[in-house]
Amino acid sequence: MEDQEQILQKTIILSVIIINYNLEEEISDCLKSLIKTLSAIEKFSDSFEVIILDNNSPNKKLPELERKFGTHYIHFFYSDINLGFGKGCNLAASKAKGKYLLFLNPDTIVSEDIFTPIIDIFENDKTIGIIGPKQQTRKPFFDFSAGYSPNLFFEIFNLAGLGVFLEGLFIYALTKLSSKDHFNVNWILGAAIFIKKEIFEKVNGFDRDFFMFFEEVDLCKRVNAEGYRIIYHHTQKIHHIGSVSGKRNYFLYTVRTYASKYLYLTKHFKFPLKQLMIPLLYFQMFTQILIWLLLSPLYYSKSRQKIKSFLYLIKHRMRNEIDLN
Repeated sequence: MEDQEQILQKTIILSVIIINYNLEEEISDCLKSLIKTLSAIEKFSDSFEVIILDNNSPNKKLPELERKFGTHYIHFFYSDINLGFGKGCNLAASKAKGKYLLFLNPDTIVSEDIFTPIIDIFENDKTIGIIGPKQQTRKPFFDFSAGYSPNLFFEIFNLAGLGVFLEGLFIYALTKLSSKDHFNVNWILGAAIFIKKEIFEKVNGFDRDFFMFFEEVDLCKRVNAEGYRIIYHHTQKIHHIGSVSGKRNYFLYTVRTYASKYLYLTKHFKFPLKQLMIPLLYFQMFTQILIWLLLSPLYYSKSRQKIKSFLYLIKHRMRNEIDLN
């Protein structure tokens, strides 16, 4: 029988990275699904690790999970401050030993072998930088797992809050019309991103300027700029609940989303498109204020938080000063 030292010396193919902030129950379910699925795959059964980084969660419950799940291949780390998603992932990735990284949200369940086909694609095509699976939702005819925005076309429709749904419908249509099980996109939703570790290190990981949201769009943009393709593998599926943290605080969720989108536009768009996209983002906020004012009799609490967030963003010139460390 192999001893502990021999186990630790095994080559790690895949490092799964999960960032926690008060989502211990979701992580418990996620870990159970990961252990069950990966342990049943001969290629990965003894060549994977899971790294969980706690972003200074106020409830301090993660040590309970560590006592339950902590092993030689499931590692727990704790940050003294809330680093945000991107910087938290960077810190966790620095601890990873795997050839490939999977950044996985806590509110996901992986119940089928998505690992073998995705890693095989990486191994057979060196032009690929990032791959993402289908992240199942309960909305029929829409697929938000990948996309092509921000662009002028979708942003115009976002004046009425419809751009994201139009893009989701477009991606859904592509999955039905495509003769292939995967195709090129501009970005993969950050709930499940596969990337080769050497590529992640080559682009210096996630941009530290993004606290939360759009960091995966930015990462895909920079990986693509290095000459690698971004692939959406729509026949490989996980279950992603989605927006668990956001549903608890619509104010923070909205501030972070719009501030990060503004940051992305300032970093990656140039004249004259930049001078069109940024005013459009402001117009979107004004139209959203009107929409939520109309909806306030039906959704008073949510409307109040949404309107407050837009007023905050206007006052602070699209800067998220709440999460500055």
